[in-house]
Amino acid sequence: MKTILVPTDFSKCANNAMKYALEIAEPSGQSITVLYVVYPNEGVDNNMYDAFFIDNYIQERLDAMKTWVKRFTRSPHLKNIQVTIECRIGFPVSTITQTATELGVSLIVMGTTGASGLRGVLLGSVAGGVISASKTPVFVVPVKAVFRNTARFAFATDFKLSVSKTSMQVMREMLYLQHTGLNIVHVVSEEGKKPDLRDEQALSEKLGTIPHNFHYLHDKNVVHAIHNFLESTDCNGLVAVVHEHSLLHKLFAKSVSRSLAHQTKVPILVLHDV
Repeated sequence: MKTILVPTDFSKCANNAMKYALEIAEPSGQSITVLYVVYPNEGVDNNMYDAFFIDNYIQERLDAMKTWVKRFTRSPHLKNIQVTIECRIGFPVSTITQTATELGVSLIVMGTTGASGLRGVLLGSVAGGVISASKTPVFVVPVKAVFRNTARFAFATDFKLSVSKTSMQVMREMLYLQHTGLNIVHVVSEEGKKPDLRDEQALSEKLGTIPHNFHYLHDKNVVHAIHNFLESTDCNGLVAVVHEHSLLHKLFAKSVSRSLAHQTKVPILVLHDV
């Protein structure tokens, strides 16, 4: 059985991420591992006496996690999902990525931190660190996003798609669960520039049976173009691939991130280069 990893800090962002993870796990038959990361000095006052009580502190965190999980598994259609809890000492980004690797999880589902939309990710949050450090697909869920059984997803691309078979399968399953295909979006900065049909054909071959169509936007501001497309088509999700010169990399650049960060409120499925 495949596993979804859900890091939590008991915040509203983590609450919404857990809701999404359960809705994804239920129809796909996946299990969920909930992870709480204890900072090395959390729960102690930096003296030898208090350090003896770290085991008690971790047990308190585990008890709190059990209570937290029960809040989300009361619904009849979610109560049979296998949920396990883990509490590890370390720093969030490295501990989350290491746990994902050790458990061989198929997906990490995280809430954004510090702001709605993408601001928490783009401005250097834990989620942003995990996206950069992990090769596991990451599904980033804004605090106000609402899961829908039928959703529309946009795929922002520069046509340099080189993801693993595992990541492609995760995207395929996610789209299947939400009964949707892909609106493939490519932003062209030069007015009147025509698309290269060879790029379309190559990407279509990689996507295989995933239903998709192509949209070309002419705008010098990539963020502005993507935001307008999401708004105008009522998309409920965005898929992007992280690599050094990718479109998502541009979205992370300080010069263009702020407007999208404040306005976009849809979840992002982040895939990684091979």
